[in-house]
Amino acid sequence: MKNKKLLTASLLLNFILIASITVFAVIYRDKIMQRFVSIKGNPTIVMYGNSLTAQGKWVELLGRTDVMNNGLPGLCTYHFLQLIDSHVVNLKPEICFLEGGINDITVGVSQDKIQANFQAILEIMIRNNIKPVVTLTPFEQNDPVSQAEVIALNRFLVDYCQKHSITYIDLNARISDATGLRPEFAVDKTHLNERAYEIWGEEISRVLRESKL
Repeated sequence: MKNKKLLTASLLLNFILIASITVFAVIYRDKIMQRFVSIKGNPTIVMYGNSLTAQGKWVELLGRTDVMNNGLPGLCTYHFLQLIDSHVVNLKPEICFLEGGINDITVGVSQDKIQANFQAILEIMIRNNIKPVVTLTPFEQNDPVSQAEVIALNRFLVDYCQKHSITYIDLNARISDATGLRPEFAVDKTHLNERAYEIWGEEISRVLRESKL
């Protein structure tokens, strides 16, 4: 009887342990895979941007393990330019998805400086044989001043991308309306929820298919 109780207790503990490991692996799958990609090196894809990029679970969203999330929460395009060697170029990816600009706008960086930073970043990627893909800057919720700046920046980005045959993703076309970021795609004024990331992931997957990557 005692042995039976010990066996039952042992099986229960094993079940709890396995369940805990499984839950941990599911919750932290993206972080675990990011660590793996970091150790392995040479990712095919680098995600480069601010907190919008950083918060994306790209391994899960894209269904592949050769993607490195090098999002930099809270930083501006100036910082992206300063860090591009360590965060993109030295990794030698085939393609880099670039997103940013909203933090610059929030702290009052001029359009000329933001646009110059974007241009310099894109030129560096091209010079190093990295295919750049620009995600146009997403709108914030109900902020006409920010929205006007985003429109001006995106107008520049579209024009620059078209002139230099650079692919771009217009996420606003799917998650925003005339007032800005739609509430059903937001967790706050600026940041995106899972539904929005699923749409972003779909757009990125489409670009990867078209690029045969």
